[in-house]
Amino acid sequence: PSPTEKALANQFLAPGRTPTIANERMPASKTVHIQSKARCTGEMRDELLGTRLSGKGTTDGDLRNRRCLPLDERQSAAELDAVLQHHHNLQEKLAEDMLNLARNLKNNTLAAQNIIKQDNQTLSQSMRQADLNFEKLKTESERLEQHSKKSVNWLLWLMLILVSFTFISMILFIRIFPRLR
Repeated sequence: PSPTEKALANQFLAPGRTPTIANERMPASKTVHIQSKARCTGEMRDELLGTRLSGKGTTDGDLRNRRCLPLDERQSAAELDAVLQHHHNLQEKLAEDMLNLARNLKNNTLAAQNIIKQDNQTLSQSMRQADLNFEKLKTESERLEQHSKKSVNWLLWLMLILVSFTFISMILFIRIFPRLR
């Protein structure tokens, strides 16, 4: 396979466990993974930069000697265009999704704002009503207090007269009816 496919396959390989302490040895699987990754990266770099030597002793990267792209490179260019188109479509879809999410967020925020405004209006009306009720309660409590002072005053006089009458009646009763011997 091409170096690109090798690098892609190498990414899917498990890298192995990384040592946690300084004097611990690196596992063999981790070492192999690092070496194969470095080799694939080097091959990809050589392929991209065209620094590999061909059988004639000249480099493939010599731009002046290139006449046209070979079939493999044309296919890879077509694949690259397809990949780029796919990524472009994904980016457009993501942008559209983000736009829809932003619209939904804006609508939810506006709905929440309207609900909060209504709650504030209801709260202010309740506060006004509570203030009116407090004022009415205050005036009624003052009236009740005045009324209770009046009734206690009359009740006090009535009780005083009743006690006095009872006291005088007792004295008269004792004088009229002396004790029997």
